Amino acid sequence: MHSEIKYTRFLIRNSIKATILTLLFLTAPAPKAFTQACCSGGVPLGGSLGLGAAESKSLEVLFTYDYNALNHLVHVSERLDDATRTRTTHSGIMELNYGLNHRFSVTGVVPFIRQTRSISGYEGNEDFIALQGLGDIVFLLKYRLMENNISNPLLWVVGAGPKLPTGKTDFSNPQGFSLAADMQPGSGSLDGIFWSFMQMDGVMLPNLGFISVLTYKHSGTNNNYNEVQRYRFGNEFQFNLGANYNLFASLPVNLFLFGRYRHQTPDLIDGNIFPSSGGNWVYAIPGMNIQFPHNISMRLAAELPVYRKLEGTQLTTGYKFSMAISATLPTRKNKILVN
Repeated sequence: MHSEIKYTRFLIRNSIKATILTLLFLTAPAPKAFTQACCSGGVPLGGSLGLGAAESKSLEVLFTYDYNALNHLVHVSERLDDATRTRTTHSGIMELNYGLNHRFSVTGVVPFIRQTRSISGYEGNEDFIALQGLGDIVFLLKYRLMENNISNPLLWVVGAGPKLPTGKTDFSNPQGFSLAADMQPGSGSLDGIFWSFMQMDGVMLPNLGFISVLTYKHSGTNNNYNEVQRYRFGNEFQFNLGANYNLFASLPVNLFLFGRYRHQTPDLIDGNIFPSSGGNWVYAIPGMNIQFPHNISMRLAAELPVYRKLEGTQLTTGYKFSMAISATLPTRKNKILVN
């Protein structure tokens, strides 16, 4: 029994070390180019895929609202003094998680996305565009590798599946020109997603736990971009690592603090690198999770940029805010939501 615990902790320590080395290797200098927003098409992965594995024959439902204010114009790592353009992304995400049995569960993620863009011109003129629509739907098959219990504090779940091109990709401006790919609700491509979730409770203190979530998206190609071009969003890697502490107040309240690293390779258009796309981001995510009776949970979280090293000049996130509500049928033990 003790050897199993030691082996589990050995796996965690070495996976964390390997991840840190990977992040250091991925950072690279960036050339100067024209402005492009940092967003990729389809599901905003940073705010979704927050549920672990459902218990056998139980259904978990998670509703998330994610507000992303893109109001920082950044060249490589330097923020520029330019407030002439801003963007906002409002994402409403429904995640369904159903336990097939003790080991396997299936997850579906359905996003609805609204984007706005404002560019200030001369003499107070403003170019404003708003669009909205269904985003790209994700399906995952999850497998529980390790179950946390008295002898093993680690829960480890992995999953994989497709991101389907269900979102619209042909919105245009009032002049009839197609909007940029990252302004569209969908990506127009079939993508593959790998996901890993780890949770270890009772670390050092009885009420202290550690959680990590890793997501990797391998992007396909939209072969009908502007009807005659091929567009491919960069592959995206995200790693979340943080801790939560249960206060056990009148209601169970978890305070958490996460760090998120995001790396995206440059986009490609007709096989060539699209200027000012891709880069590296680090965010701090403080928040709280409240557990109500009848297995209903609510999460509030903010997301603030800590470090950015981008390809060229990009309009990127100044801050994010998310609110999520989850429910489980039938009733089961409390569950922590992860941003």
